[in-house]
Amino acid sequence: MGSEDSIKEPEKDGAVGDVPRSNFDVYIGTEWLRLDPDDARARVLLTDDLKQPYGIMHGGVYSSLVESLCSYATAVAVHEDGMIAMGQSIEVSFVRPVVVGHAEARAVARHRGRSTWVWEVEVLDDDERLCALAKMTMAVRPAPTGAQPPG
Repeated sequence: MGSEDSIKEPEKDGAVGDVPRSNFDVYIGTEWLRLDPDDARARVLLTDDLKQPYGIMHGGVYSSLVESLCSYATAVAVHEDGMIAMGQSIEVSFVRPVVVGHAEARAVARHRGRSTWVWEVEVLDDDERLCALAKMTMAVRPAPTGAQPPG
């Protein structure tokens, strides 16, 4: 875990400084818990809209939660340097379904390079059982000239 001074906590609306949250994350109900690259966390509540036909959390929700968390935590970390972050690669292995409650993604940035960041992510249910393992690679690039964050 990082020092308390390095933790960037999202505001009530999910935005951190000039880095807003995405409309998609609002739609699926992402709850931002921590955006620290040493211990980033977010979760989503399983609702009927997020279930696949067999009543379990849709695999795309796990993947979306992983990508959103890694994207947002990377973007917040590199924003002050005039950089932006975007997903480059994701690999998710599903090991247990979420059938009720929350799926919580817990991520650690294992590589923080000039042009890429690589994250390892665990997705747990409310009983702290491992439901998915993921690796996410983020591209870090200069912000386009004159680009304004959406929102």
